[in-house]
Amino acid sequence: MNKKILIIKPSGIGDIVHSLPVAIGLKLIYPYCKIHWVVFNKFKDILYGLDYIDEIILWNRNGGLKEYIRLIEELKKQNYDLIIDLQVLFRTALLGYLLKFKKIISTSYIREFSNFFVSPVAKFDKNLHAVERNYQVVEFLAKKENKSVPKPIDLLPWIKINKNEDEYAKKLLEFDSNKKYIFFSVGSRGQHKIWPKENFLELINLLYKKFKNLFLVFVGSKEEIDRVNWVISNLHLKEYKNFVGYTDLHQLCALLNNAAVVVSNDSGVAHISAALDRPTLVLFGPSDPTWFYPYNMKSGYIYKNLKCSPCGIKTLCKNNRCMQEITPQEVFEYIDKNFSSYLL
Repeated sequence: MNKKILIIKPSGIGDIVHSLPVAIGLKLIYPYCKIHWVVFNKFKDILYGLDYIDEIILWNRNGGLKEYIRLIEELKKQNYDLIIDLQVLFRTALLGYLLKFKKIISTSYIREFSNFFVSPVAKFDKNLHAVERNYQVVEFLAKKENKSVPKPIDLLPWIKINKNEDEYAKKLLEFDSNKKYIFFSVGSRGQHKIWPKENFLELINLLYKKFKNLFLVFVGSKEEIDRVNWVISNLHLKEYKNFVGYTDLHQLCALLNNAAVVVSNDSGVAHISAALDRPTLVLFGPSDPTWFYPYNMKSGYIYKNLKCSPCGIKTLCKNNRCMQEITPQEVFEYIDKNFSSYLL
């Protein structure tokens, strides 16, 4: 059936990555469908090059009401057969509603009075990972079509890197097959989600004592440059690559695809890495790992589960004991026990 489907999921990096299996699953249910995706401009690169997304519709987040009206007018011309809201906020739910003037389907995580404009496909289950909650849309539609679909974990990697992209990334890395490239993301959105830079320094020193062929690679956004530079200056490294602030999201994916192991705070880097099916260790504090743990069989996380956590990304906490109580020795021992085979 030649359906034209719109997915509304404009932000953020991790949330978009956790929604990718929905598009893959829709292509399995409707092999000849066309999938369009609405995304904020700053996150568009994460969707480029994905062969299961046919068109990317850009939304200028800072464009206000004028941009919102322009977007509606653009989307109305498409005459979508199916509209899916995976963000389920007021502005996204209303957007979908105004395109068809009836409720559109959505996930079960409903916020900001969006229930007036959407019909969730299932009851909310607080124990579901975000990937599985989003994928309920696929399972709902598959049931309607009397079809079966794989589990989202069986669809990995959700992000695939083509030959040219891989060659470019290897050139940037000056790739040496005798080395084990371990990637670090030392920042995140919100200071309360960040493991102390001193701990990253100590962890790296512990890793160097155990693993002899390590090559360090730092990735992240430009806001993390000072933090990374501090770590590098105190390591006195001769061999490393620092791409913090220098790559777009698509280049970041190609680089991460060469990782032996990725160590990260809860950030977009961590979720991209897991979507590439790379071994990923995520350090959690204020976020709930039940919802956001790295979604593949090779990965894991550390979480102290204090009484005050998870408190969410909008917390006003300045102390972040939940992150500070994760020790470098604890992280090293986790890597040594679970990831040694990838680093030796």
